[in-house]
Amino acid sequence: MATIASPRNFSYYLRKGYLLSDLTKKIFSGNYYHSNTSYYKTLLSQYTNFSNYVEIFTGSTKLSTVHTGINIQQGILGANARAVTSKYGKPDFIFAEKNLSIYVYKWRFNGLKTRCEVHMYNDKVFLVNYVYNQLAKHERDYIVNTIAGKYLEKYTNQVNLMHSKISDNNNNVLMIDDFLMGLKVTYLSTSESDWYERMIAEINEKKARYEQKIKTGERRLYNKL
Repeated sequence: MATIASPRNFSYYLRKGYLLSDLTKKIFSGNYYHSNTSYYKTLLSQYTNFSNYVEIFTGSTKLSTVHTGINIQQGILGANARAVTSKYGKPDFIFAEKNLSIYVYKWRFNGLKTRCEVHMYNDKVFLVNYVYNQLAKHERDYIVNTIAGKYLEKYTNQVNLMHSKISDNNNNVLMIDDFLMGLKVTYLSTSESDWYERMIAEINEKKARYEQKIKTGERRLYNKL
């Protein structure tokens, strides 16, 4: 049996109106944008520790190399911020810390969502990441096969890109990281530049610290014996 709803009191409508008003304020004041900002800040702050870039570089040296005659990320790797925005438009988010800047773009290619990160050191692009999350197997295969078809042509089926990197004539490399349900495609410049010199300095400093630690340990052992 149907019943008649009891009339709402004034406080109910006041609360409801407040909630709607609060939601509207959040949308137009950009609070949802700010939540994205916090996410990207947390995600990208790891790169303020330059050793993360060193790990990416050293990881690339452990992969076998396949050469391509096609320039990798032509017009982007080595470009400045103005050239990036001229080609890609205004980024969805910018992370900046001292000499490091990272532009973030959110795109959709053929139904596949991707986050593009353009990393710049002293206003020069040295690293680009395309991050794809929650991919089905056929979608991952589609991306890998498209990359192989573009850069390797007739050798497409002869190379395992999960254990190899593609290198062009400008010392730019392309690597694919297969993680959980996604893919990360990394484009890295290894040619002489400010970032490359900074990375080599970081490697040398790390090596010096390690050697000093060994010497200190040996000296302490010598004194104890």
